[in-house]
Order: sequence, then C-alpha cells, then structure tokens
Amino acid sequence: MHLSRATGAATLRVSVTDRCNLRCAYCMPEEGVPLVPRGEIPTLTELAAAVAWLVERFGVDRVKVTGGEPLVRGGLPAFVAKIAAIPGVAEISMTTNGTRLVGAAAQLAKAGLSRVNISLDTLDPVRFRELTRGGRVEEVLAGIDAALEAGLLPVKLNSVLRRSAFEGDVPELLDLAAGKGVEIRFIELMQTGTEAAWAIAERVTGAAVREWLSAEGARISPLPARPNAPARRTAISWKGREVIAGWIDPVSHSFCDDCDRLRLDARGRLRRCLMDDLAFPLVDLLRRGEAGVAAAAALYVAGKQPPASMTIGSTMASIGG
Repeated sequence: MHLSRATGAATLRVSVTDRCNLRCAYCMPEEGVPLVPRGEIPTLTELAAAVAWLVERFGVDRVKVTGGEPLVRGGLPAFVAKIAAIPGVAEISMTTNGTRLVGAAAQLAKAGLSRVNISLDTLDPVRFRELTRGGRVEEVLAGIDAALEAGLLPVKLNSVLRRSAFEGDVPELLDLAAGKGVEIRFIELMQTGTEAAWAIAERVTGAAVREWLSAEGARISPLPARPNAPARRTAISWKGREVIAGWIDPVSHSFCDDCDRLRLDARGRLRRCLMDDLAFPLVDLLRRGEAGVAAAAALYVAGKQPPASMTIGSTMASIGG
C-alpha cells in the first residue's frame, strides 16, 4: 500500500453527503436508504480540517469530493477553496451525477476544482430514467457541456456496465465521448448494499465487453499504465475516431495491491477500502480533541489490505462513491 508521506501519491475520497437526487439501481434500493441524521453530519469546516490532518500524516496529495451526490450539499465551492488552500494538495476532483453542474461548474473551477468524473451509464432516455428511477439524461448532457466550458479538464465519464444493456449503451457512449473529446471509463458492476441479486444478474466483465467491441470492428490498444490508477487505459479506434477508454474491473481484475486510497464517509469516519466494514471515527475524535488519535489512526491505516471479496452490505451512497 502506498500511504506514506514519502510516496506523495495517496488519494483521499471525501463524501460530503450521503444524500442524492437520484436513486440509481446499483447504489440504493428504490425506497432509498436510512440517511445520516443532519445533526450527525460533520460540517464542511470539520471535513476540511480532517483532510488537512490526513494530508499532513499520510501523504495525501489528491482529494476527490464525492457523495451521495456532492452538489446537493450547499457551500461546496467554499469547501473546495478550503481544500485548495491546504499545503501539499496538488489536485482536487469530484465525482458527480452531473445533473446540477449547470450553474455550479464555473464556481467550482474558480474555487480550485481541477476536474470532474460524471456518471453516465446510458444515453437512452427511457433506460436512464429506469436506471436512475426518475432522472433526465438531458440534465447530465448539459452538465458535461458546462464542465467542458468551465475548464474542468479532463472530463471523464463513468459508465457502469450491465449485461442486459451494454450492446446498446457502449457504442452510443463511445460516440458521445469521441464527439466531445472526453475520456470514458467502463466499470464492472459491484455487489453493494441491498441489490445483490440484481447486481449478480446484471454483471458482465470488462473483458467480455472488449471482446464484443472487437467483434464489432473496434481496434483496442493498451496505453501505458499510470501508477496506482484503478483504470487500465486503452485507445479505441471506433468509426474512424480515437476514444480513450479506461477499464475498471474490480471483480475480475483486482487492482488492490496498488491501491493508495483512503476514504472519509458521510459521518466523517476514515475508511481504508470501499469493501471494508471497519471504520475509524476520525472527525468525532478530532472534534473531542482526544489524545492518541494520530497513533490510533496510523494503526488503523496499517491494517489496510485487499478485501476477501468485492462485496459489502453497506450501500455505495453511505460510504462514498
């Protein structure tokens, strides 16, 4: 694991909220999930202080803001500005569903946000509405344009692969990525939360999708690997145009041995891994000023190891996507 000050290459994913304006099938059940009571959610000032604390002690130099949907929480530009002011932070990015980027992208860029990952699994309006349980794909497309206009580059699209739909969705998404000059990342469906049966039925490996694309005439060439990156990047020649596509295959092709990530969930708890049920109550301990926090946190992080399986009972929204 690469989490020492010496490596200067650790990433922290900070969930600013467990709330979301969509109900994506792979993230939560249709009725939603029990939410953290508002009085138990750390303030953005507390979260920023926890980030600074982790930067100093664990060599964090890249911070990704997540949720839930981070843009449902007010004050996000000011939070980004606080993170940008921390010595040692080289990059701040954000993962978002894109529906609220119009009107926010320019403010976020001015505050210090470097780039965005935008979730987009299908361009078909009906499939999008069904998958997100009410979302409008037009809002996401407008958000992509807003991010590009604001200079939040590189814009990357995150697309979760589903067995029942990839033959229709993947070609359209490649066309979109080629047309807008953005990178796309195809992600294997993981088993989280309450939707295990659906996830198992819908799972398709990245390798199977690449084989299908090749049979459809695409030329897929590997690109040099980036240190500690979860995505294996490829150049895809598609309909006479080049598309950069990353493949995140956590189920069939583990990248755990090179993981340099820590997480702060919506309760301000430090987590070593998305699939780790054991969390460390960092913000709560810092809030109370208890002695020995640094030593206890170091011991907790030292226990970071690959999970026994890529499954967890908690939902993605509760941990931080």
